[in-house]
Amino acid sequence: MDLINKIIEKFVKPKITKKRLIDGLGIEQVGKSIFLIFQSTTDTDKEFRVAKSNDGFNFELVRKMTDNYKKINKNEKFNEIIKPRPDFFDNGEIEIEGTVKTGRGKLIIYHSCNSENECRVGAALLSIKNAKKIIWRCEVPLWESSSSWVGKKVKFIGLVKIEGDIVGYWCVGSKQIQAVIYPSFRLREKRIQESVHLTLDKLQTNPIIRPRSKNRWEAFNTFNPAAVYAGGKVHILYRAQGYDYISVVGYATSKNGFTIEKRYNRPIYEPKEPFEWRGDKKFNELDLKHVSGGGYGGVEDPRITLIDDKIYMTYVAYNGSDLPRVALTSIALDDFLDRRWLWEKPVLISPPGVVDKGPAVFPEKINGKYVIMHRIFPDILIDFVDSLAFDGSTWLKGQYRIKTRPNMWDGGKIGTGAPPIKTKEGWLLIYYGTPYDYVKKPDAYNPYLIGAMLLDLNDPTKVLHRTKLPILSPTEDYENNGFKAGVVFPCGAVIINETLFVYYGGADSYVCVATAELADFLKKLTCDETPVLEKARIIKII
Repeated sequence: MDLINKIIEKFVKPKITKKRLIDGLGIEQVGKSIFLIFQSTTDTDKEFRVAKSNDGFNFELVRKMTDNYKKINKNEKFNEIIKPRPDFFDNGEIEIEGTVKTGRGKLIIYHSCNSENECRVGAALLSIKNAKKIIWRCEVPLWESSSSWVGKKVKFIGLVKIEGDIVGYWCVGSKQIQAVIYPSFRLREKRIQESVHLTLDKLQTNPIIRPRSKNRWEAFNTFNPAAVYAGGKVHILYRAQGYDYISVVGYATSKNGFTIEKRYNRPIYEPKEPFEWRGDKKFNELDLKHVSGGGYGGVEDPRITLIDDKIYMTYVAYNGSDLPRVALTSIALDDFLDRRWLWEKPVLISPPGVVDKGPAVFPEKINGKYVIMHRIFPDILIDFVDSLAFDGSTWLKGQYRIKTRPNMWDGGKIGTGAPPIKTKEGWLLIYYGTPYDYVKKPDAYNPYLIGAMLLDLNDPTKVLHRTKLPILSPTEDYENNGFKAGVVFPCGAVIINETLFVYYGGADSYVCVATAELADFLKKLTCDETPVLEKARIIKII
């Protein structure tokens, strides 16, 4: 038996299966012919090959190459023009795929891939008159790679245009080459021409309210203003702090929405309940993890809503110890207008043990129910309730959810800004968002930005339209030079003579305002929707 085994080992060799790896090197288009250059490697040999196709998908081997193929990169110059955008899908390193001539200029196709090899393809249009000027750039990806690419070695090979289709060639996993026909909807000439960027116009004389050293309670910060239009003027309720770092509510009015005509020297609402502030707490006993805007507790980020003859105020109640929760109080409209600050005893309306912020009440019932928005990280939640007379033992449940959008400007977290405003197009919601999850990317620049949504009038859980770009970003000194740089935080909005006024906090230190003509704002917002796109076609060619 031993002799037989030795004979087998010596003369009978096991069959060796060659493992072949593919590496795409380049794509060349000559007339109507497409040439694919690739490298084929096994354990025993390495070959450079050329395959030809007349349609871009069916390739036949035409010859082997004796020399290494050197790809000439003609697109490097565009990297100086097409740069990563921190708040969008293309926030990583940019690779230019190629260019396509159009009647309006040169269309640049590019992609951005992350460390997991999740790739997103974008496009930008350069002006005919100025080849370095971008006149349009897509706000969402033309195409995103599938989950099957994650963890595999991915390499872009080349780009061609075939009978109106733009086709990208990719080497995936060292075993196959795929041709991806990018969806063309967003690249159609009409769609590019109709592209709009919805923005708010900041008041040139911002901020309209600054801290005042003569008042100890508002000497440090004045920010995050609620607003309501009643009695022929705008009433602004803003969060204020002195150097005790306790948040209270200040009050100012404006007839035209811009100019402050009267500002109170005393706060109109102060923390009195144990859930708002515990004065017996020493600094080293405070829960600093949930400190916001430089405050160690109190009444934070108020929103106000007028329903019939009553003003409802929601806010974040924080006592420096327990988790921040949503609180609700109210005041009769007559008392409010006459400045008799006879607020109802506040009550907590969100459950214990959960950080809940950004509360706002809709200004009227919908289908017989009151509607309340609030925010539990990272999304906006919506609740329908029978009554606003909470008893301190029933809580918001978070029945419905509006989610963040990964790889967009509001992909980190979102929250209610101003209470929704009823328009003929739907409920207009001004909201805030951040690009990144601060837990996953603690070191990334993560500004607070402002956007807008339109919600269905009869079912506000349905988002009809939503801005793909921020409508306001922290670009001014008063939005970056304060307690916290890079913050624009809306808490109030009103309409005066068909003009939308949005009141927001800048850098957690100032009260600011921005405006837009309402009809134009709604028109652009309804144009900024995401249509149903045709799917990309992916064809394995090798």
